[in-house]
Amino acid sequence: MAPPAATGRVEFTDRRSPPAWRNLDEPGQEAFDLGLLVFNSPWVIAGTHNASRRDGLGPLFIQASCDGCHNNGARGRGEPPDGLLPNSFVMQLDGPASPYGAVLNTRALPGYTPEGRVEMRWIARTGRYASGETWTIREPRYALTAMGYGDPHADTILRPRIAPAIFGTGLLQAVPVAALQGARAAQPRKQRGEIAWQDHDGQRLPGRFGWRAESVSVEDQTARALAREMGLSSRPRAQDDCTEQQWQCRDAPQGGQPEVSDEFLHALVVLQQEMAVPLRPTALAPDAWRAGAALFAKAGCATCHSPALPVHPEGSRPLQISAYTDLLVHDLGEGLADRRIDGRAAATQWRTAPLWGMAHAIANGDLALLHDGRARSLEEAVLWHGGQARDARRRFEKLPATQRALLLDWVGSL
Repeated sequence: MAPPAATGRVEFTDRRSPPAWRNLDEPGQEAFDLGLLVFNSPWVIAGTHNASRRDGLGPLFIQASCDGCHNNGARGRGEPPDGLLPNSFVMQLDGPASPYGAVLNTRALPGYTPEGRVEMRWIARTGRYASGETWTIREPRYALTAMGYGDPHADTILRPRIAPAIFGTGLLQAVPVAALQGARAAQPRKQRGEIAWQDHDGQRLPGRFGWRAESVSVEDQTARALAREMGLSSRPRAQDDCTEQQWQCRDAPQGGQPEVSDEFLHALVVLQQEMAVPLRPTALAPDAWRAGAALFAKAGCATCHSPALPVHPEGSRPLQISAYTDLLVHDLGEGLADRRIDGRAAATQWRTAPLWGMAHAIANGDLALLHDGRARSLEEAVLWHGGQARDARRRFEKLPATQRALLLDWVGSL
């Protein structure tokens, strides 16, 4: 078994300037470069002098720039040493209507009240491998404090999220629906995933972005984040996350209608659609690579983290990528569930996270894996798999220590 083709992968010679995965024509390159500029630039208060093209931030928000969460396009990193939540952390809210909308905005412009704070504590869980070694994982527990607009409903669902990498999202968008259906049909009934169909602009489209595959396209995901986490309106989402109860927020000065121009939104979409996946910085020896891939398949990981998907990118011939995802949602059990404020488990389904670019993430340091960043290593991430992935986790736990290490090294080389 040989390593898969490196379609979509390019060496990142400068992390601060991620490259495109293919050669772009002049208009495409100009949009890509503009997108990187917009991505990295902080937005400012409406009416700021000489900043009319990037004003309108907030007044309630999480970060002032896209890069504030997705630093250099990479996934969010772990918490700072002082124990505060990482910059790339967002607490989404679901359930009964509340004064807080879809996201708890923890920052506010001068003169406005932040929606609240998120406090976290860790609970240790321990276990033992079949070979006798012990393991420890950590489970987060969240509490909302200093709430600026009253207590949320007791049935509010807390949806902690850490920023995923945006590498290769255009290629994931180019996976045809037939391929998702084929991947699902090939899975054993016990592990079979579901296509996350979403109603969008009068159409029923497959969701494939976000931790639960709730966004149907790069543009949909981008406009959603701009509105909810930066307080910026755009053509697809004319309303930010201010609610009826937050009259000061709703009456705040605007930076235009919409605040993010079509040109800037298009550039942000092009940046993400064309951004390459980092080329593997180091490769395992061929024998180790084949052995690791065989263990990955034997444990059942490849059932969901599919090694190959076809893509039909606009303007290119059909290709095949090795993203190690099926883009389907699977039930991973109560251990990873979003929870209500009172601690009761809510939704347990998650989109299979792509594993490509893992070597880049490890080289970047301070790993924060899974949807909320709880896993500090690949080993911890595997040990959290339950539900439809429980059998694969148990097979991993039964492996001898040397084979577990080889399997984890293999995943870490992707």
